[in-house]
Amino acid sequence: MRLSVNARGSSPVKKLGLPALSAEDIDRFHRQGFLAIERLTTPEDLARIRITLDELYARFRQLPPEHTLDLGDQGRHNGPPQIPEINWTLRLAPRLRGTLAFARCGALAEQLLRCRALHTGYDHAILKPPHNERATPWHQDQAYTEDRGPLSGLHFWIPMHEATVEMGCMHFIPGSHLGEVMPHRRRASAHVMEAESVDSSAAVACPLPAGGATVHLPRTLHYTGPNMTDQPRLAWSLEFGPPRTRWWRRSLSACLSRSMTLSAGIISLCRVTRSPEARA
Repeated sequence: MRLSVNARGSSPVKKLGLPALSAEDIDRFHRQGFLAIERLTTPEDLARIRITLDELYARFRQLPPEHTLDLGDQGRHNGPPQIPEINWTLRLAPRLRGTLAFARCGALAEQLLRCRALHTGYDHAILKPPHNERATPWHQDQAYTEDRGPLSGLHFWIPMHEATVEMGCMHFIPGSHLGEVMPHRRRASAHVMEAESVDSSAAVACPLPAGGATVHLPRTLHYTGPNMTDQPRLAWSLEFGPPRTRWWRRSLSACLSRSMTLSAGIISLCRVTRSPEARA
């Protein structure tokens, strides 16, 4: 059975067209560390987001330097970017906050955390040009911080189009969020972090249709492959967490103790596959 956020039925956020998550789905999310959603938003909403992000990327070199990075071999350089990233896109384009995708991510976060959830203050966009020949290596988002305690954020990844394995969809390692933060390293001039000694034999690929999304926890190991297609791969990422927390703040445990009581359903579309190793 496949159930999307556009399905009919009882919902605590009916005005957003979201069904409630089942207790089984929420339990699976906290057991595996991720969930795939078939249709988070509408084609019209996705088109509005895409136009806004395309406008930002059209002036990538003119944006304030604190907003831009290359996630390829070098974090900052003067050549063509391999994986251009725009941080804090909401600060640059506040109208993104009024999108249906933004509202639905907040509503899903409240269902997964079983408490009120707010945007943490951080979001970013990542573009992989056609045939960019660069993967985003296996990593845990928490490795980018100095905090090693339990973290509260839920991280949503929203591609602006269909996301196939060939284009560089998300891959996750189920249960990897239950351990500690693994040792990570950076290549000499790179910004991107890479987890050491990752066994990706149990990795799960999450291809998505246009309008779909994934959500994962800060310690969940994840990876996206190179874009091997003729089309650019563009994705928007958002973080939500409990109130009175900012980016990477703690308070997850109190919410999780109440997170197993919802009903109805949303089905993960992930399929198990052997994931390719991240390329340098």
